[in-house]
Amino acid sequence: MSSRQIKELWDLRNTDLRLLNILDGTESLTVTQISRRAFVDQAWVSRSLHALKARKLVDKRADPRDSRRMLFSLTERGCQILDESRPYAAWTEDVLLRDIDEQQLKSLLDKLEANTQGLVDFIASAPEGADKK
Repeated sequence: MSSRQIKELWDLRNTDLRLLNILDGTESLTVTQISRRAFVDQAWVSRSLHALKARKLVDKRADPRDSRRMLFSLTERGCQILDESRPYAAWTEDVLLRDIDEQQLKSLLDKLEANTQGLVDFIASAPEGADKK
C-alpha cells in the first residue's frame, strides 16, 4: 500500500527506497558494501545508484584512500525524501500487522530467515556451472 503512494509521490521504487535507507546514517559506502547490505548484485546496485544520482538523491565521490573506488552518500534531498516517506511505511506496517499475534509473527519471521539462510548456503555450495545444465 505504501509502495504505491511512495511511487506516486516521490517516483521511487521499493528498491530505490531500500538503497536510500541503507545509505541513511552512514558517511558513505562503496557499491560493494551497499550490495552486500542489500543482498543484491553489484551491477544492479550500480545502475540504481547512478539513476538516484541523476535525481540528486545520492552523491558520488572518489574514495580518498583509493581513487578507483567510488563512495556514495545521501544528499540533503535524499534525507528529506526518507523523512517524508517513513510515515507512509509505518502506517502501512501498522495496518498490516494490527491483528497479528506478535509471537506468531516472530515465529514466522524466524522461519523465513532460517529458510532464506538455508537457500543462500545451498546456492553458495553449488558446484560452479551447475546452473548451466
